[in-house]
Amino acid sequence: MSNLAYQTQRQQEPKQTYVQQPEAQPRVRTSRVTKGEKVLWSFASLLLIAGAIFMVSNYASIYKVNASIQSVERSISYENKVVDDLKLQVTELSAPDRILKIAKEKLGMTLSDKNVKVLEN
Repeated sequence: MSNLAYQTQRQQEPKQTYVQQPEAQPRVRTSRVTKGEKVLWSFASLLLIAGAIFMVSNYASIYKVNASIQSVERSISYENKVVDDLKLQVTELSAPDRILKIAKEKLGMTLSDKNVKVLEN
């Protein structure tokens, strides 16, 4: 009987059950970037894009101005060449020997030393 008593006593013992409580899990953030950071990043990217557009437009206007300057310099050098050619023609056409030749051949003039007056500038 000793076995029987032992068994009843064992049956009367309350069974200990362990209830596993759910652990308090930390709240998982769906995104690691906050709204404020998103606003700051978007503002910074807009500033970066605006700065890039500003720089490109400035470089384009500088390029246009340089192209027009080079065009003006080319036209100035061409006009200077024309002026130099015309000065050379003036010196050739105003040579005293040529003037005397035209006066004798075409106009029938003669040179008399009595009528020559020398003017100094």
